Amino acid sequence: MSERTVGRGFEAEGLEFEEQNRAQRLRGGIASFVVKKKLGAFGVGIVLFWSLFAVGTLGDGGGLLGIGRYDHLRVFRTANTDFADTQVAGVLAGESSDLSTAEALALLQEPEIYLGSLAVSTGVADDLHAYVVEGITLGTLIPDLLDGGEGIGTIKLEIVDGTYREVRDLFATGTATPLRTDSLAGPSGTHWFGTDRAGQDIYARIAEGARLSLMVGVFAAAIAVGTGVLIGLSAGYIGGKFDILSQRIIDAMQAFPPLIFLLLLASVTRGSLTITILALGFIGIADSTRIVRGSVIATRQTQYVEAAASLGAGGIRITLRHILPNIMAPIIVFYTIGIGAYILAEAALSFLGLGPIQVSWGKMVADGRQFIISGGSPWLSLFAGLAITTLVFGFNVAGDALRDVLDPRLRGTQ
Repeated sequence: MSERTVGRGFEAEGLEFEEQNRAQRLRGGIASFVVKKKLGAFGVGIVLFWSLFAVGTLGDGGGLLGIGRYDHLRVFRTANTDFADTQVAGVLAGESSDLSTAEALALLQEPEIYLGSLAVSTGVADDLHAYVVEGITLGTLIPDLLDGGEGIGTIKLEIVDGTYREVRDLFATGTATPLRTDSLAGPSGTHWFGTDRAGQDIYARIAEGARLSLMVGVFAAAIAVGTGVLIGLSAGYIGGKFDILSQRIIDAMQAFPPLIFLLLLASVTRGSLTITILALGFIGIADSTRIVRGSVIATRQTQYVEAAASLGAGGIRITLRHILPNIMAPIIVFYTIGIGAYILAEAALSFLGLGPIQVSWGKMVADGRQFIISGGSPWLSLFAGLAITTLVFGFNVAGDALRDVLDPRLRGTQ
């Protein structure tokens, strides 16, 4: 064996060792992150808390962790029975006040009269139908609609000239929906965070909003980073005309104002969660592509990549086996920080009334702001705002600490 062959063998082994060392920085960086970055570890703790909170509160009556949504089913049925009362009042409006039980049953026996499509799709249609029929049979429904039952907030009917008339706008709330007697309650043992205008438990809605926020953040960031990695790897390694064409397309994407794009899409799709996630992910593709492309170009010039190419490795193998593992650090950092950005973006859209139709923290802040001063009940906006702040803060400081740990130029700094 010649000295030249032996020398090349040692050189190849050295390059392989260098590549393995660079690829293993990610694992060492995570261990260093836990030890050295206390603020980042605190951020990770916040993220884990909200994740466990969102997952652990699934289901009514306690969920996996035995916390949260303790009265969510009751709140949901209360809101729907209140809706049923309103629809019943609308049907009875104009009827004689001496309406018999049989006549009332004949008017209200069809569920479609007072049940909306949401009640049918969520499986409570039969319960509400039974609720109305039972109330009419026992003779309690109409008296409750007249005298308010447990409180004035439930009044739906009044008798004028011997006929029923529907009562609207019982309170000056600025809407056609009257306040319930259990609305805008402060924190208590029954409602830990208080209630909103509709009497719904804020704690239960915070749990619902946590699921939505994490879902939007995680999946939108995955779309942005996944697509950016695919385009950035291809453009950075292939180069040439493909790189120029892909970058001009990215420039065109960045030239269109993101807010205008989101407003236009939201106005057309009318609160679709899937479309919201896809739109937010699409907006982040340009930034992730540029980050990945720059990292690929820098890594492509390293000796171990050139050695792999000289030994006959194909482009796909070089990209997936030698380049991608060594650029995972900026990808992880961008993904982590991106989740917080998308959570904030979804909250902003929901605050403007253009987000998903599901329970959202941004929508809760918007709903509660009118009662901060006039209603003397800041709890809805306060707790929803704190939830947004803490979760976004957790992802941001975690991502910032990951960047310090995983970047060799910043490793060792505090």
